[in-house]
Amino acid sequence: MSRYPGSLYNVFISQIALLLFIVFSGTGIVCASETTAGSGFHYDWWDSDEGDKGMQLYLPIQASSKYRGISFEVLTAYAYTRVDPSGGSACSLSDFVDTKLNFAYALEGRYGCDIILGLGFNLPTGHTDLSTRDLVLVVPPDLMSINTFGEGLNMNPRVSIARQWDKLVAGIGLGYTWRGEYDYSDGVEDYDPGEIFTLTGEASYEFSPMWYGKAYGEYESFSKDTVDGDDYYQEGDVMLIGFGLSYVQPAWDLGFSLTGIFRDKSRIQQGIIVPTESKNSHGDEWIAAVVYRYFQDKDTTVSTSLEYLSLQENDYDVSSLYYIGKRQKITLGCMVSKVLKKDLEASAEIKGFIMDDEKNWYHPGGDYTYRGFSLGAAVTKGF
Repeated sequence: MSRYPGSLYNVFISQIALLLFIVFSGTGIVCASETTAGSGFHYDWWDSDEGDKGMQLYLPIQASSKYRGISFEVLTAYAYTRVDPSGGSACSLSDFVDTKLNFAYALEGRYGCDIILGLGFNLPTGHTDLSTRDLVLVVPPDLMSINTFGEGLNMNPRVSIARQWDKLVAGIGLGYTWRGEYDYSDGVEDYDPGEIFTLTGEASYEFSPMWYGKAYGEYESFSKDTVDGDDYYQEGDVMLIGFGLSYVQPAWDLGFSLTGIFRDKSRIQQGIIVPTESKNSHGDEWIAAVVYRYFQDKDTTVSTSLEYLSLQENDYDVSSLYYIGKRQKITLGCMVSKVLKKDLEASAEIKGFIMDDEKNWYHPGGDYTYRGFSLGAAVTKGF
């Protein structure tokens, strides 16, 4: 019954955003040939008022290529993670994470729509089969960028369709993820996380040359997890809804978004059966974000961002082992990106956060307050 890992909105964007770009731009990934490669570094640091602290340094490696409607992307990273719990021994892990491969084929203007057929893979190059000592590295997911060190082989076929009607652009996507078996830890071997069915959608509207709005949503349904062939857990269905509003000027723009994530009851193993839980172990989650960008010149962009996350307490009594309290996090960030040459771009970013986290499975003994920051830089080269 852990919090659903990662942001559903990131998954949604990967399926829909490219289509909306094609429709709005009216230009040519179907005609262009482009190859890029990039790397850099990212550093996260955090501590708590109870004396826990941790850090993570990772070096991402990314390459992509597009030609005549066909695109390919590979992404991986080498990460060093260290967690030093109060009253316990520090633990560290240095290894590659899983490798992501994504293929897509774009059909522009077919049947009055633009269509993308995609196939993604998660290759198990990361670290699995965590020891009891390694489990110290599993901390609340909002503290570090990478909180899943490795999984099994996953495959994700998907299809997305978008169309434009004057000032309105809308797109929908269907996806299916097959997730392979792997050993999660010493105590959870032959773990099969089950499959995921995904339905996504987004609509964008140009109210005027300066005002743009969008609404988006996603629905995810999960099959049962199994351990050594026995039913173990089934995540409840997840619904994401949100909207955004942007104001654009020649030298700057300002955007606001509000996203809500709602999870149904899960099914949890009790003896030899997996009944639906009596109460909902997931509280509603809201994410509000404001992003301001200033275009200093045609090659330089400076942006600032403010994000507020609110995860409500779940439905269980505070005395229950299944109780998960509220989480509130505020993050402030700044980024600079610059085109150094026609085919060379660099960026640098720094963020800081504070998070109040009531007791949950990660720290059942009481409430914690976390503080932290992250910084990073990246370079992308075109060929």
